[in-house]
Parts: sequence; C-alpha cells; structure tokens
Amino acid sequence: MASQLFEHDGDVAITIPKDVAERYHLTPGVEVEITPDEDGIVLQPIGVAPWFSIGWEQALDAVVEHYRGALDHLDD
Repeated sequence: MASQLFEHDGDVAITIPKDVAERYHLTPGVEVEITPDEDGIVLQPIGVAPWFSIGWEQALDAVVEHYRGALDHLDD
C-alpha cells in the first residue's frame, strides 16, 4: 500500500486510506504516537481501544470464506 506525502500548514502530512483508517478506528482528531523504527516509522493510535489484530482479521476472513455459500444465500 502506498500513499503520497504532502505539505500541510508547514508540516509534512500523509493520507491514510479510508478502509485502513476505519479498521483501526482512526478518525480526524485522534492522536497517534510516532515511533521511529529500523524499518521505517510506526503510527500507534493514542486512546483507541486495541481491539483489532491481524490474527483476528485472518481468522474472521477464514470463517467468512468457510460460510460464504450460506451467507450469500441469506443475502438473497
């Protein structure tokens, strides 16, 4: 996933794709901790419940895929 940096009020800013922002409950005004890392930078929301995990998302995707037929039938 790529995003382009831009200037905003004399600072450098970046846009976060809407689906990623929604996944991590990032809304305008949420503060983030910026941590330099060997591989780049890490953005961590401050004061947002850490309910999400990659493992949880993968498990949910597996369940949805397993029951895709039944879910599609319910949608009809």
